[in-house]
Amino acid sequence: MRNSLLTMAYRGLFRHADWNIGVAHAPIGAFLQPNARPLVSWFPPTKRGKFLADPFAVVRDGTTYILCEEFDYAANKGRIVSFELTDWLHPSGPKVAIELPTHISYPYLIEYQGAIYCTPETHQAREIALYKAEEFPHQWIRIASLISDFSGLDATIFQYEGRWWLTCACKDADLAQLFVWYAWDLLGPWTPHAGNPVKTDIRSSRPAGTPFMHDGYLHRPAQDCSRSYGGGIVLNRVTRLTPTEFEEEPVTVIEPYENGPYRDGIHTVSAAGDVTIIDGLRRRFASSALRRNVAQILDQTKVSIQH
Repeated sequence: MRNSLLTMAYRGLFRHADWNIGVAHAPIGAFLQPNARPLVSWFPPTKRGKFLADPFAVVRDGTTYILCEEFDYAANKGRIVSFELTDWLHPSGPKVAIELPTHISYPYLIEYQGAIYCTPETHQAREIALYKAEEFPHQWIRIASLISDFSGLDATIFQYEGRWWLTCACKDADLAQLFVWYAWDLLGPWTPHAGNPVKTDIRSSRPAGTPFMHDGYLHRPAQDCSRSYGGGIVLNRVTRLTPTEFEEEPVTVIEPYENGPYRDGIHTVSAAGDVTIIDGLRRRFASSALRRNVAQILDQTKVSIQH
């Protein structure tokens, strides 16, 4: 126990999360094969003190547009930025797409009736909000609050058997729990699943990217946080999804790319036509992250002394 606490303290002070985006050269269904390892082209490394994670993509006229979180340790918050890919090795960007006073991440994208929508994670605002692109990918407007007074994490929306479905975790609950809502229209009203939370499993509950159909079944990526946050992704086969029922079974696990530069984690897998957009984690020192973590420790110490 003592060694594990020392390891956590060392990582918090000197080994900081450095996520980046990669393009896997195979469609998302290819990851269902055991031990699948499509070739990955990684984005150029970011500047120390920032990282990129949670990528989602739309393909239009031969160009792949990626929205993702850009986290800044100095500001202690994330914003949504966009990239354009016509050449896997030389992405153009980043450009700011959505920025709020609070932290924002996981910019899940939805194409529907010729428009593009986004449900970024805004758990600090205690809502799951829907944004619409006025000028994709750089100009967005908030058009609706789909679920209010709920600190949703990684909200993922998709259509299945005539309904819209929303899956997410919750910051104020057990992060191993999965919550589900459904609606007849994207704008709602959204109704909570009768069994919420429909699942509790730290290995395969929290959403981790784009649901997809394969061999007649819906498949749902989920984070495996049993070893660490972002330790891997489980692809679940959904066998039953109705307003009162939910059943799924694990098919395979996507492990981090141990032979690449980002070998310490993976927690998003996003469909983009013939390729798949992923993220990867490595740990390295960032002075701005050290300053932030030390400040947080001092603040917590002051609170403990006062009480």
